Amino acid sequence: MKIVSGSSNPQLAKNIAQKLDVSLVPCEIGKFANGENRIRVSKEAKNQKILLVQSFSEPVDEHIIETLLIADALERLGAQSVELFAPWFGYSFQDKVFLPGEPLSAKAIARAVESTCIRKIYFLDLHNASIPGFFSIRSNHLSAINIFIDYAKKQFDLTNTIVVSPDFGGLKRAKIFANELELDLASVEKRRNLKTGEVITSKLEGDVEDKITLIFDDAILSGSTTIEVSKLLKNKGAKEVHFFATHGVFTGTALQDLAQSKVDSVVITNSISQKENLKKITVLDVSLSLVENL
Repeated sequence: MKIVSGSSNPQLAKNIAQKLDVSLVPCEIGKFANGENRIRVSKEAKNQKILLVQSFSEPVDEHIIETLLIADALERLGAQSVELFAPWFGYSFQDKVFLPGEPLSAKAIARAVESTCIRKIYFLDLHNASIPGFFSIRSNHLSAINIFIDYAKKQFDLTNTIVVSPDFGGLKRAKIFANELELDLASVEKRRNLKTGEVITSKLEGDVEDKITLIFDDAILSGSTTIEVSKLLKNKGAKEVHFFATHGVFTGTALQDLAQSKVDSVVITNSISQKENLKKITVLDVSLSLVENL
């Protein structure tokens, strides 16, 4: 096996290659004068089993098109097989038609990916576990939960700690996290305006007074859920609030807002490349989650 990296997350691809003790195939990624992608993969990929590493992160459409072009180049070079690790699957939140006239975006992207030579895709902590069903090719839905469990055991005094689910949709994930850490579970009732995206937290079930709280979710986008839930927990007497999420998407002013919020720390993975020194934020390497499942 050899690794080919798209432009979205070259460090993660390097980490995976090092753990597997395999080489990275050079892949030139640039632009033509008219703004179109220019891709050239080394002949080293010929007759090789290739793992393509590419997060569908911002700029999402750019990275998706890049993936399709790299896959086409690999097929034309004669790669023996091509599998894709897309740790952040862009459009994963567009997993249903919310309002009339909208596309089913996640399924449209699935069709584009499976139109290439890619014959297996690895996901990581998808927002909706039904998304692999949009694909006709093989898939493996991985989780970073063990990485977070190891971190929590080392960093926190678990004798006075409780896990919190930020909404009903994340209850199953949070319950697994709590059970593995042998902690109680609290939950927050959250509603979101489909048109404005505004988050409204209304009720807490569970006792967090004078406790360290560990909120567990799949992703942070605008940070509004993190901030509002943290505010609610602190108002209910929580001693500390720590937010765990596999994917740090951080849209808009999320980073600045989190730095000024009541949350004490945010723990994410490198499923998405982070380009800034992030105040309050710890980034864990997720490469082992893939390597153990190849």
